[in-house]
Amino acid sequence: MEARTSMLLPGLDERLSRGAVAGIVAGLVFLVVNMAWATRADLPAVAPLLDISTIFNIADRPDPTPENVSVGLVTHLTLSALFGMTFAVIVPWLRGIRVLAIGAVAFGVALYLINFQILGRTVFPWFQEGPDQVFEVFAHVLFGLLLVPFFLGLRPRSAH
Repeated sequence: MEARTSMLLPGLDERLSRGAVAGIVAGLVFLVVNMAWATRADLPAVAPLLDISTIFNIADRPDPTPENVSVGLVTHLTLSALFGMTFAVIVPWLRGIRVLAIGAVAFGVALYLINFQILGRTVFPWFQEGPDQVFEVFAHVLFGLLLVPFFLGLRPRSAH
């Protein structure tokens, strides 16, 4: 077990940096896709940002105020960067592009399960009532896959 965890330390700083950037980029694409989906459902494009603002505000329902659009954006980008960094930690275990892609899909599904099925059922009930659950699975898988290009060609460093 120690050998498996010690392989995570070399290059961690570079992976975390890549993960933060990857998470923000993937999070922005994720957000645009969610905003487009909201307009398709005759909701305002900012509806996903208002939904996300409930996390920061610890509110049961979104409050459609201009400041909550900003709160939702900052909350979303912060979480996206943290999720990207979390993925970056496990990248050394995902050798090869196929395994990296499968790991990214699994990571996206895990994010959906944690965010919507666990936290959404216990802390943030709006995440069960508001967003389209099937679409959210797709969007979270897309988020995971968008992380992959940031880790292609990453050379593992040896521990000295």
